[in-house]
Amino acid sequence: MRQTACTVFDCSNPDAPRPVAGFALDTNGDGKLGYGKHYVTRPDAFALDPVHLPLQTDLHAVRRRRDGSFGVLSDAGPNAWGVRLTSSINRQYGRPQPETPVDWFVHCWQFGSGCLGFSEHHSVLPIPGNPPEPLSRLDERQAQAIEALTADADSELDEEALRLFFPGASLGGVRPKTVVLHEGRETIAKFSRLDDRFDVPTVEYATLRLAHLAGIDVPDFELVMLGSRSLLLLARFDRTDDGRRLHYLSANSLIDIDEVGAEHYRTRYSYAGIAEALRPLDDHAAQDAPELFRRMVFNIFIGNVDDHMRNHALLRDASGRYRLSPAFDLLPHLDAAYLPQSIGVGAHGAASTTANALSQCHRFLLKPPEAQKIIEEVRATVAGWRSLFAQCGVSRTDLHLLESCIDPGR
Repeated sequence: MRQTACTVFDCSNPDAPRPVAGFALDTNGDGKLGYGKHYVTRPDAFALDPVHLPLQTDLHAVRRRRDGSFGVLSDAGPNAWGVRLTSSINRQYGRPQPETPVDWFVHCWQFGSGCLGFSEHHSVLPIPGNPPEPLSRLDERQAQAIEALTADADSELDEEALRLFFPGASLGGVRPKTVVLHEGRETIAKFSRLDDRFDVPTVEYATLRLAHLAGIDVPDFELVMLGSRSLLLLARFDRTDDGRRLHYLSANSLIDIDEVGAEHYRTRYSYAGIAEALRPLDDHAAQDAPELFRRMVFNIFIGNVDDHMRNHALLRDASGRYRLSPAFDLLPHLDAAYLPQSIGVGAHGAASTTANALSQCHRFLLKPPEAQKIIEEVRATVAGWRSLFAQCGVSRTDLHLLESCIDPGR
C-alpha cells in the first residue's frame, strides 16, 4: 500500500458520487490538484476551497503543511483518533497500514467531515466501510474497549466492536468517537478516555447546554448512559435530514497559515481573521461575525483554550454559499487559568480577556456598545454554570475541579 495519486469525489449524494479532481503527490511530498475538464463545465460544479483552490482547469499546487495535512482534503480525513483506530482495525484484519497521505485518503472509510470521498481512480467509486450501526447496539462493554484502545494502541477489539467503530475511523480530533444511527440520522458518539481528569462527556454536555443558553448555535445533542459510563451524542451538522452531505471547510484550511508568528495572532490567525475571511463567501456575514464574537467570549469565560483553527468550520449550503457551522468541541480546560487562547482574540494577541476581545470588535462588524452587550449577556449566563452543571449530572468533585478554569470575571 503506497499510493501517490487518487481521485477526489463529491459525495453530496452518497448514492451517486461524482469525480471532481485528481490529486497526486510529487517527489517532495507536496501535492498537485487538477479539476476534471468536464467537471468544471458543469453548472453545479464548485471549488473545493474557493480561496486557495478556485475552480479552473490549471493545476493547483497543494503544499504539505508542517502537520502533514493538505488543506480541505485533510478536513475530510482522519487525524489523531481516526489514525489510531484505523491502525488497530488494519492490524486485526491483517491489512497493510497506510504509508502515504493518499493511502489515508483512499482508505479512510468515507465517513469523514463533509462531502468529499476518495478512490484510487475516477472509474472506481469511493466505497464506504461498514455503515453506522444503531445506537442501541452500543453497550458498556464497547465503551470499555474504546477506553482500553485510548490507553494501549495494541488493545484488541472484538468483531462486534470493530463493526461499531469502523465509521469512527474517518473522524478527526483526539477524543475517542464513532458514528451511529440515532433517530434516523448519523450521529457522533463521543466516549471517555482512561486518562480523563473529569467526566468529559457529561461536562461537554453541560457546556453545550450553557452555550445554547448563551445564544450560541450548537448542534442537537444528548447525554446517554452505557451502564456506568456517560456517552455524548451530537447530531452531524454536515448531514441533512434526507441523508445528503454538506461540503465542509475548516477555518484551518481557510486561513492557511503554516508558521504562526506573534503578529498573526493580532491579524489573520484569530477569531476576527476567520470572520473577515468568511465575509466574501457568506451572505449572512452580518449574523455570523457577531456569532463568532459571542463564541470567543464564551470560550474565554469557560476556559476553553483548545479553540484552535480546526475547531471552527464553514458549511456550503444549497445555494453554493458558505455559513459558519454550529459550534463544537466546547469544553473547559483545567489549565486555562494560565494559558492564552489557541488563536487570536484582539490587539493583545491570544490573551484571554474581554478587554482584549473588545479591542478589535469592529472586525466582527460590532460597535463597542454592541460588543459589550454580548459580553454581558454571555457573562450573565456563564455566572450560573455551577447550578446548571450540577443539574446535568456533573459530580461535586468535578465541579470543584472546574472552578479553577471557568471564570465569567475575565
